[in-house]
Amino acid sequence: MSNFHKYPTIEDVRLNDSFWTPYIENLKLITVPHCFKNFEATGYVENFISVAAKDGRAHIGPHFTDGLFYETLTGVANLIAIKYDEELVATLDRYIDIIASAQADDGYICTVVMQDYPHRKWGQGDGGDIVYQHDLYNQGALIEAAVAYYRATKKTKLLSMAVRCANNICSYVGEPPKNNVIPGHSMPEMAFIMLYRLFRDTRELDAFAAEHNVDIDAYLETVRFWYDNRGNHKDRQLCKNFGREYNQDTAPFASVRAAMGHAVRAGLCYQGATAARIELDRDDYEPALLAIWRDIISKKMHISGGIGARHDIEGFDSEYQLPNNAYLETCAGIALAFFAAEMNLLSRKSEYFDIFELSLYNNILGALDGYFIRFYYDNPLFNDGTKNRWEWHGCPCCPPMLLKCFTWLANYVYSYNDEEICVNMYLDASVSQQDFTVTQQNKTLNISSRSDKTLLLRIPAYAQNFSVTLNGSPCDIDIKDGYAKLSLRAGEWSVAVSFDERLCEICANPKVEDDRDTVCVMLGTKLYCAEGIDNGGNVDFTLADNSCLAFDGKKITAKTEDGGTVTLIPYHERNNRVSENVSDSKMAVWFKKENVKSLDEIASITADNLYGYYKIY
Repeated sequence: MSNFHKYPTIEDVRLNDSFWTPYIENLKLITVPHCFKNFEATGYVENFISVAAKDGRAHIGPHFTDGLFYETLTGVANLIAIKYDEELVATLDRYIDIIASAQADDGYICTVVMQDYPHRKWGQGDGGDIVYQHDLYNQGALIEAAVAYYRATKKTKLLSMAVRCANNICSYVGEPPKNNVIPGHSMPEMAFIMLYRLFRDTRELDAFAAEHNVDIDAYLETVRFWYDNRGNHKDRQLCKNFGREYNQDTAPFASVRAAMGHAVRAGLCYQGATAARIELDRDDYEPALLAIWRDIISKKMHISGGIGARHDIEGFDSEYQLPNNAYLETCAGIALAFFAAEMNLLSRKSEYFDIFELSLYNNILGALDGYFIRFYYDNPLFNDGTKNRWEWHGCPCCPPMLLKCFTWLANYVYSYNDEEICVNMYLDASVSQQDFTVTQQNKTLNISSRSDKTLLLRIPAYAQNFSVTLNGSPCDIDIKDGYAKLSLRAGEWSVAVSFDERLCEICANPKVEDDRDTVCVMLGTKLYCAEGIDNGGNVDFTLADNSCLAFDGKKITAKTEDGGTVTLIPYHERNNRVSENVSDSKMAVWFKKENVKSLDEIASITADNLYGYYKIY
């Protein structure tokens, strides 16, 4: 197997970033109690109690309530790993006891099936539908939560439940004479790989593994089955309401060459497939992954890092169909970021974390308001003033995914293998491994290594005047695929990185009809928008030929064709100043441009890319 990179586990990284550390603390203090309060109030927890009591009550909420609750547990477990909190541990232990009371003797647990139609387990039986029921999604989310909680606390009650659940799935799903069932909603693929990696790499769990019949090879084989048997519909009941593209079930994964279907399912499917390519040593998955990645970022992604333009399926549209009223679900942006992070383990290319950051700082960060309790489910690039965030939702999938994304963020700052240390993002964070430590502050990295290492420093696409000093002196660097390479001998080193963030106007490929003759404004990886509250209720204006973009540390001002001045704020800060005046909440990111370049000129700027630099300031 190739010497792929890996990310450190959450307990090996510490984030001390001026923005993200207090942000994550607010998640713990505000967002988590808000989520638990609403999960209790809407009956999601009551479903487990009802199953345990066998009281015959109908299921409350969507079919995936279990999974949403488990994903919240994952986020909270990550918070405990970041900073141990006895109160949070006690809360999770109470919920784990409730969940455990509902698990069947064979390990199965999916409350909607157990309450409403036990004859349809795994989507089989009269009327069964694995896409609709979410059996595997729900149980995959349980497994993910169990791995996270063990890493945070070393407690094994939830882990033992996850093992029983996984073992039951492995006994039922697979090649004949087992049953041909694949996930209706991806996530279990990655969860099984997480479980596999935990037991493969954790010697203190060996006795537990023996006692609980852990079979990591069976977990990996089930993942292989799920990817190789997409498109194999023999003896499988199919979803009646959606086509096979919806849950990426058209063909064996290795033969797929385009992103399709429900965007959240797709992103999580591709994340798991990337991890499976590594763990299964499946070279034949890589062409599929590369083609899918290119299809997304060059034909199907909005400038905000959002994916999934179609409202009806919350999914991908055809190539270049990128309207500004697109759906762009929060969870889809998170799934894209997860996919990007996994792709960077296959090969270090700065574009993967360019996209990770693009989605993180725009589509994802903007889904949660500045008060940490209001959310956007979808994130269009235009608001007529009537679209505000909600405190809770009938399908509250975004809060749990946001918790997971933000609390896992520190894991992605660094990756490594035996010979290399890779710096993917410039956040103040430290990592400690057996043979090296890195501490980063204000783009200065203090490195201690017991062996010779190659240091890889990402050069972001938005960086200008990138330079590196080594122990205070300028140094020569080799650049490959957007990473600067330095060879370091064993010992102590101080590496300082410097760059400016590019302030620019961006144009879209002319094939994107909705964005023709317009530009948007970006500073670094952040997209900027105009809101009515700053611009007299008007966000439909024409930027001057020389718009004289100027950044004052918080906002950008720009000149308009008529000689006026407009104010732009980061897209992720939109809709934080809602008033009774609807015009205050109007918002746009694409603006008409005076003396705009011809479509041929724009085509030469963007070439085969979706977006290009119209003008750099």
